Order: sequence, then C-alpha cells, then structure tokens
Amino acid sequence: MAKATGPSSYGVSYTRAVAFLSHVGTAFAVAVAGCCALACASPTGSAPGESGFAFFSEPRRQTDPWFEKVREWQVRERNDRPDTSFPEPATLRRKRQSGQLRIKMGRWETTERLAMARRVADWAQGEARRHYRFDPPTDAASDPWPTTKDLLETNGDDCDGLDLIAYELLRQFGFPPEQLFRAVVRRNRDGANHMVTLWFDEDEDPWVIDSIGAMTFKVRRFSELPGWTPTAVFNEREQYTPRSATDASVARLGGPHGK
Repeated sequence: MAKATGPSSYGVSYTRAVAFLSHVGTAFAVAVAGCCALACASPTGSAPGESGFAFFSEPRRQTDPWFEKVREWQVRERNDRPDTSFPEPATLRRKRQSGQLRIKMGRWETTERLAMARRVADWAQGEARRHYRFDPPTDAASDPWPTTKDLLETNGDDCDGLDLIAYELLRQFGFPPEQLFRAVVRRNRDGANHMVTLWFDEDEDPWVIDSIGAMTFKVRRFSELPGWTPTAVFNEREQYTPRSATDASVARLGGPHGK
C-alpha cells in the first residue's frame, strides 16, 4: 500500500471464488482503517449528474497520477487472465422503445440485478475478512495492483486486490461488462484512498459495491455517500478521470452506454 498522497496497490466464476477464498482474519476492522489511511488505491467529461461528478471525462494523461498505473494494470489484466473463463451471458439490453412489457421486463431485470449486487457485496465483505492481507507502505510505483490471476494465486490481498472479488462475480453473474468499472475513490477529510466497483445502470449516479466496506457496507448510489471523490474510473480497456460539477472544463464523452 502507498501513502494517501499517491497511487498504491489494490484485488471469480462463483465456484472458483469459493475454492480460492478460505483463510485470513484477525484485526480486520483495524486493517480496513489502515487500508483507507494508507491508501488502497489518489487524483481526480461526461456531464455531472445527481452524484455531482462527471465520471466519464477524458483522462488527463499529463497531470493524472493514476494514468500510467491504471494503464499498466489494464495490460496485465488483459494478458494474464486466470484459467477459468468468464463467459458473457445473453442479457436483456434496455432500449429506448415503447411497450409496457419491455418496460416491465427492464425494471424487473434491474431489480433482480440490484438484489444480486447486494448479495455479492455481503459475500465479498465476509470473505475479505478472511483473505485481507495488510500491505505495508511502500513506493507506489513499485507496488503494482494485482490482476485477477494474481489474486487467485496468492489467495488474498488488500483492498486494491479484494475489490476484484465483487468486480469479477458481478461479471460472471451476467452484469453487462460495459456497465462495470473499478474506481479509485478519495476520502475528502483525510485524503485516504480506496478501491471499489461501480455499476453504471445510470451514467450519472452509479451503484457502489465495496468488497471491503471502508466506503460503505451497503450497496448505495454514489450520491448517497458524501465525503468521497472519484479520482479514477477504469476497466480492462478504458480509463477516465472524473471531474466535479464545479470543473468548468467538463466535456461529455458519452459514458458506458454511449449516450
């Protein structure tokens, strides 16, 4: 883990997760506090929405301290996948079409996905207590974030690795890949950093799924969690530098749904 002033390191098919997760635990509450205090993951357009942030703003390559670290993780994650496959299931794609049945199906789908996201968060937090491994402060540049394969092979990590539990499970349970992103978030009061998964069923105000529980134990909208600022949003292939509603240079790029 790195100090709160800069980047740091972060970490299934359901059966793979069960097989892989089974051992760690002691002063987890202290470790979670340390995770934020020492930085689990720290810098900052789509147009700002209810959350007050434009999550999908063009990355500031020259000034964003997370840019190179995210890009390095993306390359390793794409090229070093675990031996298990993560099939992309057939899912209903909500369209802007009329028809009450389609609307009802879309609403029911979202309701069921939200229920699943809550179950995933609960399960991930329970396993994180067993598999949390405190990462002492180190040079952020020499402390790469683990890939999914790294997490499975080492059987544990701190928040930058354990976040992958929720991220991968949601993918395997059929959440559209274009709606799932990892995010570095900064706690405003002390500058501590953390890693969470964001589910963008709406471009402007995503659901936060926190495998550790340092930001939230429950699945909540980002707008319901004041005191935190997103500083990097990314998946295996894309990355963005979120900007606040007060940033006059916000330029909407479209977000995960291409709107």
